[in-house]
Amino acid sequence: MSDQIAQALLVLDAQRGDHQALEDADPRAADARLGIWRRAVTQARAGSVLVVFLQRDGAVGSDHEPLTRGWTLHPDFRVEERDVLLRVDNDDAFAGSPLILELRSRGVSRLSVLALPGSAAEAATQQGAQQAGFAVSRWPKEGQ
Repeated sequence: MSDQIAQALLVLDAQRGDHQALEDADPRAADARLGIWRRAVTQARAGSVLVVFLQRDGAVGSDHEPLTRGWTLHPDFRVEERDVLLRVDNDDAFAGSPLILELRSRGVSRLSVLALPGSAAEAATQQGAQQAGFAVSRWPKEGQ
């Protein structure tokens, strides 16, 4: 049997800065949303789906400024041994990053995307993935 993985879950918007506003405004809603995301990552790993965390580098002073608190992954998410963590600097995670090579080297042909509603990164990354020849879908959400 091959070590190739046919599917990957791209986790966008998993940085502290992405979730901070909701956590400040409505901690219960933030915990509910993060619970859905934790289950999605757990389900992906259990199903032998490659989990790829995309950490966006933002401009100085932004929520994604490198090496700031907002730039780090939210504490609910840990990169495990089989996962991939890639830094990107565009909304389209495929633009100027090694993402396409990483996925192709692992035999990935299908992608699911987990992102915040209305995320500019989601639309741009889905478009970049389709242009690169990947089949793309939104990760199924349970309970929503």
